[in-house]
Amino acid sequence: MKNNLHMTLDNRSLALDVGRFPDGAVWLKVKDSLPAQANTLRIRAERMQNMDDFMLLAQLVDAVRHQCDVTFSHLELPYLPYARQDRHMQPGDSFALKVFAGLLNSLNFDRVLVLDPHSEAAAAAINQLVAIPQQQCLAQSASLMAALAQGEMMLVAPDAGALKKIHGVAQTVGATEYGILSKQRDVTTGALTGFSLLAGDVKGKNVLIVDDLCDAGGTFIGSAQVLRDAGARSVSLYVTHGIFSKGVEHLLQQGIDQIYCTTSYATADIAQERVELIDINTIFNA
Repeated sequence: MKNNLHMTLDNRSLALDVGRFPDGAVWLKVKDSLPAQANTLRIRAERMQNMDDFMLLAQLVDAVRHQCDVTFSHLELPYLPYARQDRHMQPGDSFALKVFAGLLNSLNFDRVLVLDPHSEAAAAAINQLVAIPQQQCLAQSASLMAALAQGEMMLVAPDAGALKKIHGVAQTVGATEYGILSKQRDVTTGALTGFSLLAGDVKGKNVLIVDDLCDAGGTFIGSAQVLRDAGARSVSLYVTHGIFSKGVEHLLQQGIDQIYCTTSYATADIAQERVELIDINTIFNA
């Protein structure tokens, strides 16, 4: 069973064992000896996806606090599960982010550091949340920052929801303008229609679509078509969280020339000439 948890006590890494009992329940054990006291417990929970992942995190916190008096407990959560389910979307569904936040809050972390959460609802639901903004994540790509700072790429927001964040990116790189796209989504089926370019002259320019997350990629494939129809020379994509449920080739074969994303969810094996990964270690240590 893969262990996606990493722990330090006062900057000393401790080894962990994880496994699964025959009935399916997961277990965790701290292999190294625990001190009686520590100032700072720091846990990084990578690619948290299901209840097993949460249970392993909760067991780790319990195991440490059972033997060690810890003054401060910090959680680094690169990818926030249920971030997109940030309200009741339609009758009969769940505000899943609030449900998850209730579980996470029960662990009483003093700080919960999250990379580029989907919406401000995360800060309202999760106690002591510290959001590391999109521009701070993107800035750890030297090649991307150089291209943007030198005016070689024009920023584009894929929809109104990305406007606030892309404004922060534009300020960071000194961009004076950016394009704005629009689309319509059926909340029941997830179908996307009505792609259009609302603002920005992209003719003859290399453009960079900037958003927080890519799942199947329909938003960006539709956006790329609109941008190319408007005369864009090339279309690249930056997302903080690359789920890529249909694979990166699905995007690269349908209008996206280059992809940039962090390793908050995406794994190292997707890196290639047209896919640049930004290591989350460089972001958390910045």
